[in-house]
Amino acid sequence: MVHKIDTIEHHKIISDFRLLSGLTVSIEDCAKLTKAFQKYGVDDYYISDYEGNSYLTRYVDYYIDGIPCWEYKKQYLIPLIFRDMPDTKKMFHDTYRWEAFFILLDWYLKYNPEKVIIKCKKQKKQQVIDTAFLIFRLWEICDGAAFPIANFNNLSEFEQWNQIFHLIDTGKSFRRTKEFDATRVEDLTQLEAVIAIIKLKYQALLQKQGYQI
Repeated sequence: MVHKIDTIEHHKIISDFRLLSGLTVSIEDCAKLTKAFQKYGVDDYYISDYEGNSYLTRYVDYYIDGIPCWEYKKQYLIPLIFRDMPDTKKMFHDTYRWEAFFILLDWYLKYNPEKVIIKCKKQKKQQVIDTAFLIFRLWEICDGAAFPIANFNNLSEFEQWNQIFHLIDTGKSFRRTKEFDATRVEDLTQLEAVIAIIKLKYQALLQKQGYQI
């Protein structure tokens, strides 16, 4: 991504009569990102409103108006509103993270859609994605799990590690209570997605250091 993307503050989120702050991007940058990410399934962008609850406010109901959103695969809206956290800013510094974002999103939409689709009260035409949750999960994978997983020699080592750190999210609630099960398609495919994301991270690091991939 040659064009530098800057996050900007957004102060229109009302939750329980409180003014909350988040980060978003400009309309111009949203348009540039839409064009860049068409290869991942982004069709277009809109300015949209929605009401519901998500990881953005730790699952407290809120209403948001006039935020840039991507249309994804004709069925979903991905709101470009983020928590004001270091993991958000990394999305615009480490360009591989957006490809990783869509890998993770596709896994959730296929195997655990209720985890990433916001229950919206007003948005009926398309389902709204919990962007903040996906970015949090990417932070867990890229910044918390990448190094240990890259050094495992077999599945057994990962299973032992996962019993402590619970990276693979097999539960239906926010708390993860189920163990990784190598006989479950959902668990194995999520591990495949995690490994694909970690490969993207290390490929990007090697390219940054001048190595040919």
